[in-house]
Amino acid sequence: MKNAFIYISAACFAFTASTIFYSLFRLLSFFPPLDEKMSMSLLLIAICITFLISLSHRLPIEQPFILHGVGALCVILVLLGAGVLFDLFPLVPFYVAMTVVTGLLSYAFVIVLSYMNNKADEQKINRTIKERRL
Repeated sequence: MKNAFIYISAACFAFTASTIFYSLFRLLSFFPPLDEKMSMSLLLIAICITFLISLSHRLPIEQPFILHGVGALCVILVLLGAGVLFDLFPLVPFYVAMTVVTGLLSYAFVIVLSYMNNKADEQKINRTIKERRL
């Protein structure tokens, strides 16, 4: 159950981060305005990426860098696949690059938030163990 909560939280973090980065790039006039269709697309993309990453965590990969590389590959594949399937952005190098950068920044944001959350849980557990010893 805890794993499901972690992945649901990661999808929420990813959606929030991608919306923030999309909005920032929108302010720079790189992307069109964020409408309801695009918001729902971002949510669906975040859920798909999180699902693929959860599947990749079941692979027998021990090295964190390789696992994050697989996660980044999942991000890129889903973003480009969604871009083609749903015609979310023009398939020209500039927009493809901006979309990939947005996705990878969001992925990094989720990794950092997950790490901070795990560290907080670890400190709480260690504090509880220390209190029980006293």
